[in-house]
Amino acid sequence: QIGTGSTQNRGLEALLTGVPIETNKFKWTASLNLTSISNKILEIDGSGSESQQLGLGTYRPLNANTALIKGMPGPQIMAYDYVYNSQGKIVVDASGIPVQAASRTPMGSVLPNLYGGLNNEFRYKNFNLSFLVDYRFGNKVLSATNYYTIFRGLNQMTLVGRETGVVADGVTTDGSVNTVNVPAQTYYQGLARRISALNVLDGSFIKLRQITLGYSIDPKIFGKSPIKAIEVSLVCRNLLTLLKHTDNIDPEAGFSSTLGYAGIEGNSLPATRTYGFNLNVKF
Repeated sequence: QIGTGSTQNRGLEALLTGVPIETNKFKWTASLNLTSISNKILEIDGSGSESQQLGLGTYRPLNANTALIKGMPGPQIMAYDYVYNSQGKIVVDASGIPVQAASRTPMGSVLPNLYGGLNNEFRYKNFNLSFLVDYRFGNKVLSATNYYTIFRGLNQMTLVGRETGVVADGVTTDGSVNTVNVPAQTYYQGLARRISALNVLDGSFIKLRQITLGYSIDPKIFGKSPIKAIEVSLVCRNLLTLLKHTDNIDPEAGFSSTLGYAGIEGNSLPATRTYGFNLNVKF
């Protein structure tokens, strides 16, 4: 168990349901669920101590982690950012690779602040068709996959300078423009090791979660049999991702949904679609 101390949650949950169209043979029912929540860590460990931070989980590269931070939404992803000069330029060292910040800084919570879904159901005579679109916004993902794609030259960003070398867009510690040309492999592996903020991704998404197509057999055909109704349906899940900001992973991928590892992804397999057949018999 992980003691979080004291946590404050404030939010709003709403469910809107309506029937836009209804006739003798056709009916369209729509429902929208929306949850908006604001989370804040008030105390760490619940002991009344002066502790400001409680480390939680990490990923295999070990250059970032999640933590509860007093006064902030939790858990936060803690990662190393670039070092910037007073003009906002990235600082590069003598080797031509950006300098890592002295300490890890909060990069955002792994918990969404807005989530819900939109469900539509259409009925025509004995047929019914429904589909569910769900969404999640405002959460971050710490991705080991992203780290390894940069480190191993599989990420699209590593195409820059692959043949000619990389001259980082930045300045040296004395403020002069960087001119050091670094072989691509050396540059991107050094960058991946130092700047773990590159692996903090926007976990927001919109997905076509489920489609169901069903048919209800007319109960008249059962006569005096004990069967009252039969409905058959095809069900498809995880059909399509309509929006996401994680180019190489499913934004829902992760080690575990437990607090310690929530929001941490590591070399996950692609999401799968599922197809099923349901038979519902009522007596």
